[in-house]
Parts: sequence; structure tokens; C-alpha cells
Amino acid sequence: MSLLQFFDKYQIPELKDKVESVLIGKISPVSVCRLTNSAILTNSKKLKDECMKFLEVSFASKTPLSDIEILDKDIAFEILQNLVCHSVKTE
Repeated sequence: MSLLQFFDKYQIPELKDKVESVLIGKISPVSVCRLTNSAILTNSKKLKDECMKFLEVSFASKTPLSDIEILDKDIAFEILQNLVCHSVKTE
């Protein structure tokens, strides 16, 4: 994740994209909260979007997540809103 910050800071998008792709492949219940926060800090839209999808599925299925207490509060609220809106639309 330090590489992602480095490539973002020094504006090296081609390497940032490669690191993002690797990190997307590492999304799991153990890593998703930390990866989401890193995606926010490094302006990594692809990584953030993939983490959001994973989080929504995890929340809906009540999958336990490591480090949930450090998850960015705005992201947690956005996911909750998405789940509630989706639930209301399908009923």
C-alpha cells in the first residue's frame, strides 16, 4: 500500500494502476477495510469501487470483517444507504 501512496504522490499512473490491480486481487474479509481506507487516501477509484462492492456483499451476507472499526465512516454510511435503498426498491 506504500507503493500506491508513492505512485499517487509522484503521479506515476501506469505503476499505480498495476499496484491497484494487484491489491484488487487481494481483497478479502481480512483486508477489505484497510484497502478501502488506502484507496481513499491514494485516490484509487478502481480499488475503492471494488472494495465497495465487496463490502456491500459482505454486509448483506453478514460476513465478519477484520478491522471494521477503522473503516472510513463515510464509506460505511454510503454502504448502509445503498443497502437500505436497494432493500426498499425490491420490496
